[in-house]
Amino acid sequence: MEKQQISLEIPFREEISRLFIFRSLWAIPLWFVTAVWSVWVGIISFLHFFYMLFLGKKHQWMWDQGRKFFIFLTRWQAYLSLLVDKKPDLIETNL
Repeated sequence: MEKQQISLEIPFREEISRLFIFRSLWAIPLWFVTAVWSVWVGIISFLHFFYMLFLGKKHQWMWDQGRKFFIFLTRWQAYLSLLVDKKPDLIETNL
């Protein structure tokens, strides 16, 4: 089995917007959205486990719920960690 390395190259930009402090303020409303969504995904994951256990296959909709949640978290973590400049939408249409 061939091992693959992941590389992450983030360019440095000296210029910043004066509004960069509001990135951390986004964490407050985002926390509530993430908390509710994580409970939902936890319930779906629990049910999906038993679905896979008894039927021996994955359910597309249940799998997509978890995938969308982790894509959402990854994009917002990159934004809040100042790795990207564009703020992700709360409701992504192209997940």
